[in-house]
Amino acid sequence: MLRALRRRGWVLVVAIVIAAVCAYGVASTRGKTYTAESTAVVAASSSPHSVVTPDQANLLATTYAVLIPKDAAILRSVATALGTSVSNVQNRLSVFNTTGTALLVIDYKGTSAANSIAGSTATLKAIAGAHPVSPNIIPGSVGAVQAPTGASSSSGTPVLVALGIIIGVALGVLLIFVWERVDPRIDRPEDLSQEVGSPTSPVSAISQSGVNALIARWKALADHGPSRIALVPVTTDVQADLPEVALRFSQVQRNGAGAVWPWTSNDVADGKELTQPLGYGPAVIACQVPSGDLTALQPIMDCDLVVLVARRGTPRAALRESLDSLTEFGVSPQWAIFLGTKAVGLPGGAEADAR
Repeated sequence: MLRALRRRGWVLVVAIVIAAVCAYGVASTRGKTYTAESTAVVAASSSPHSVVTPDQANLLATTYAVLIPKDAAILRSVATALGTSVSNVQNRLSVFNTTGTALLVIDYKGTSAANSIAGSTATLKAIAGAHPVSPNIIPGSVGAVQAPTGASSSSGTPVLVALGIIIGVALGVLLIFVWERVDPRIDRPEDLSQEVGSPTSPVSAISQSGVNALIARWKALADHGPSRIALVPVTTDVQADLPEVALRFSQVQRNGAGAVWPWTSNDVADGKELTQPLGYGPAVIACQVPSGDLTALQPIMDCDLVVLVARRGTPRAALRESLDSLTEFGVSPQWAIFLGTKAVGLPGGAEADAR
């Protein structure tokens, strides 16, 4: 998943930005909301004949907090006082009970400060005193503590933007996961070996002596000498670095690091073979990306051994396309080289492979 985030992390950033901007836009169109608050208390003893204990008053307050925003008689009374619908009042009215107390806090979210104050006041009047409007409220059981004196305003922007960011993170991760499934990549040498069906050598793990051993193995697989080894890139970005890779292989196999070698990367790019008159080893040929064009495939077909070269992050679809082009003309890679995400060098002075 970390490789996917490094590769497609921009998707997550874009998703978060878009979701946050959309949330901010929604918050801006909604405008401000106003909330007025009043306080009531469930009395433990409303009359000399009351049998409500303090503990029972606390439980009754909890019940009232759930009941009041749903009670039809209370909602109708408030709606009539405000000149609005019952459903509108139900959407704007909230009642809370502080745990362990008999206090009721009545919040009403209005379209203006005056509207919210009127809604909270009307609710308090509907439940308090000896004549509550609902038969579900025990007469005299609720007393008014404080009527609303003002209203607080809020646009809800911070909450909506935070919610948008959370949604953006979830959406971004989902998009990255789906994209990885639709467009799988080669991220490990094991992935490359599995797709090609041949041994794979990561450049970052090849030492100077390892290069010599690898060249000797390739020479044995070619089954005769002097042999020609084709380094075949899977993608064009690998093709750009392939002449340097081929040159490094040839330098190390001849005399090791620091050897004087008459050919240059430009010579390799021009198609010159990295061989010496005295025959120090097989020729390493930097080839082009295989395609259906026989002209591009001819140098590969003329070689005795084909080594496929792919970089970390290569699309599996591109790898399979290259394999199909080779297979169509009877060419089968016998080995594979796995490169990192940066320019690759081998022992002998080149830059180390990024792991």
